[in-house]
Amino acid sequence: MSMPARKGLTWSTWSFLRQRLCAQGLGPLSRSLFSKTGVWEQKLTKKEHDEIESHWMPIIRENDKQRSMKMDNSKDKFYVLSMFPYPSGKLHMGHVRVYTLSDTMARFQRLLGRNVIHPMGWDAFGLPAENAAIERGEKPDQWTYKNIESMRQQLEQLGCSFDWHREYATCDPSYYRWTQYLFLKMLEAGLVYQREGEVNWDPVDQTVLADEQVDEAGRSWRSGAIAEKRFLKQWYIKVSAYAKSLYDGLSEVDETLWRDIIAMQRHWIGECDGTRLHFSLQCEDGHEHEPLSIYTSTPEAVYGVAFIAISPQNRLNQTQLYQENFSPDDADIPLSAKAVHPFTGKPVPIVVSASMEFDAFNDVQLGIPSVHDSARKVADRLGIEYTNVLKGSEGEEKLVHSQDISGLTRSEAFDAVLRKAKELGVGGNLLSRRSRDWLVSRQRYWGTPIPMIHCEKCLAVPVPYDQLPVELPSIDNFTGRGPSPLAQQHDWINTTCPKCGGAAKRETDTMDTFVDSSWYFLRYLDPSNTTVPCSKEMADKFMPVDLYIGGKEHAVMHLYYARFFCHFLFDEGLLKQREPFVNLLTQGMVMGQSFRVKDTGRYLSPDQVDLSGPKPKEKSTGAPVAVRWEKMSKSKYNGVDPQEMLGEFGVDATRLCILSSVSPQANRKWSSDAYKGILRWQGRIWQLIGNFVKSTKSPKGDKYDAALLADWENKLFEARNSALRKVTFHCSSSFLLNTAVAFLQLYSTTLGKVPPPILQESMAYRRCLADLCIMLGPMAPCFASELWTALASVCKADLQLSYHWERSVLDQEWPVLDAEYELPLILKINNYENGVIGVKREAFHSLTPDLAHDLVRTDPSYQQRCQGQNLKNIDFSVLPDFEAVINFTTEKQTQA
Repeated sequence: MSMPARKGLTWSTWSFLRQRLCAQGLGPLSRSLFSKTGVWEQKLTKKEHDEIESHWMPIIRENDKQRSMKMDNSKDKFYVLSMFPYPSGKLHMGHVRVYTLSDTMARFQRLLGRNVIHPMGWDAFGLPAENAAIERGEKPDQWTYKNIESMRQQLEQLGCSFDWHREYATCDPSYYRWTQYLFLKMLEAGLVYQREGEVNWDPVDQTVLADEQVDEAGRSWRSGAIAEKRFLKQWYIKVSAYAKSLYDGLSEVDETLWRDIIAMQRHWIGECDGTRLHFSLQCEDGHEHEPLSIYTSTPEAVYGVAFIAISPQNRLNQTQLYQENFSPDDADIPLSAKAVHPFTGKPVPIVVSASMEFDAFNDVQLGIPSVHDSARKVADRLGIEYTNVLKGSEGEEKLVHSQDISGLTRSEAFDAVLRKAKELGVGGNLLSRRSRDWLVSRQRYWGTPIPMIHCEKCLAVPVPYDQLPVELPSIDNFTGRGPSPLAQQHDWINTTCPKCGGAAKRETDTMDTFVDSSWYFLRYLDPSNTTVPCSKEMADKFMPVDLYIGGKEHAVMHLYYARFFCHFLFDEGLLKQREPFVNLLTQGMVMGQSFRVKDTGRYLSPDQVDLSGPKPKEKSTGAPVAVRWEKMSKSKYNGVDPQEMLGEFGVDATRLCILSSVSPQANRKWSSDAYKGILRWQGRIWQLIGNFVKSTKSPKGDKYDAALLADWENKLFEARNSALRKVTFHCSSSFLLNTAVAFLQLYSTTLGKVPPPILQESMAYRRCLADLCIMLGPMAPCFASELWTALASVCKADLQLSYHWERSVLDQEWPVLDAEYELPLILKINNYENGVIGVKREAFHSLTPDLAHDLVRTDPSYQQRCQGQNLKNIDFSVLPDFEAVINFTTEKQTQA
């Protein structure tokens, strides 16, 4: 059963109050806790679990707070960052997973002696707050801050050691002031511009719809009307200017750490083998038209452009623009509208072409007959004149009839055209055919106001820096109908032009929330700075982020925009490196079991399903039911409330459960059955410590078997070092914390086999228990703290053991391998393992390829297969304090 909620209180609020009372000795718990009584309970029951967490959670929370406020700058830094949440009001199991992972890594790095940054904040702007205002009449800011308070309390209940003094929400004016500041910096750098962009329009409510407000049938979520496509003038950030930089930057990150994320980013950016050139438009309709931005992989042939081809889907495909004697049925249709060549100023025909092929990313292309045969055919068919601009055989071509680039090779001309286009402001950035600029305008209220002012005389003018932030006005009534809510706030809109002092109006669009989340990791480092978003001193000291943890669904767009911001800030001299993240841990989803009626697809709750027979069926109808594992969702009835799990099984058991069995990167099929093994394991560790404490208080026998003791000392030496080696590696390098848990379970099983007489005599056993508690601490801090207290009570007098017994287990030093312990040097021949040589840790640290080669020469496999052979390659690699590998490639293998 889950912990009952007190009337008017959530479980987390009740638990929080209960812990505060117990910490002050006023609560009913902690009556049998060893930390209070010095008596160790025989069995670990739910009562003990509750007592442990009620006692230790407030103590650990206070210690975490004090520790985070006292940064020791003499230590190496480690910045562990988890993606900050949207404050929906309740944690879900995905939150539990990501924040347990980040907290475990932060606590582990502190034990290694690092100066750890582990912040938390709130990605607080977004559509749900507006929907809440419409549906419940609650102001977006009130709804948001209420949810933040609730979720902060839940995160504290999860035992997370966040640096709460760094906390902020992106909806705080003190934060979005700097989002606006960075927007204006990009404007100054020529990276911000305004042009028409397509939006979803609700014809009934007369409002713009976000993509998520349009259902699969294309209908508005509110009115049910079919959404229309309209074009509105909107703001863009020219991320395409950084496409090449972002593509090349992926070569600077460690491919063994980023793994498949590199491929995902490269695919998103595309190979940067061309550019965009801007052709202005001449139309006879009297309207001002946006220039055509046209991708080409052959800019060197720009003087050979005979026409511009647009696909039938292009918005310029309008029958009123067709030249006489042409109809929509024609394969190629010349328009009355013309483009203007950016270099020559001459008019260029525009043709709607169904005969030319367009890629998936561009509905317009340059018609260059001397480069593309399809363009030549269209030009010949329509009688469009053209000039060949290439001369010479393939591979040795040079430009002709091309003004100042005539005589250049294609490669030389390619670079020259890009330079000239940049000088003229008509494109020229090296990018891919996939490259798109970032549409950041949103016709919403709850977002960062775009700091621009529109003046009839001066046009678009930036808000002066000293007038930031442009704050959101308070709005009492949300209807969800009509234009942008800000467009109706006349007192807020009407202002004066900073340039001429005349009457002007504020921009009513707000920014895409991705803008707020593209630099948030910098603000954490300097959250109180009122002069700049983050001082260069703080950025130099703590950037880049050493470990970034979050869902794989954010590994493309969010990561791309965050990298773009940092590449820009590097060019502005505000960062010392372009790439913001050293290592990425992209965790999988937490899945719940769902039930759907096979015929209708209707979801059922678990209590509506009969699972007693060989095949599941609906209880009420007997209809067959399909059982699947899917992402948790209320609509699928397969969600799990984390607070119920914490109430029923405890915080530490939940943390251990979410870390165990499944790698962090994989999707996890959630079942409360997983708690059974974790609770049994905790019970075994509880008995280990209890039996040891009791043994120290029992009278020693007159004799013990010295040979047996020596044998167990050797076994414990091996068990301790083996577990420590593997747990350290998986916590610091592979991040397979599930494997680390498995090795701790194996380690504790070994310790459980030690005979009672050895418990009293063996210093190695005491050391093993201490290291078990320390290694367990980052994963289960409350449980490990109680274990440590009992262990310290009987071991603090042992001068042979070099632990800080007076300190918390979370303030110890991470154990180190013994100098005499042998680490594996793996011998591989033609990539197949052929043997392992043990190398003492002391010598392992100084291993080189030559020393490793000398060590394996005596191995029989080496002598048989490599001795006297012509070795083509010798590859050597070392994972510190884990293993080394030397691989020999023989000539025979190379020939094969």
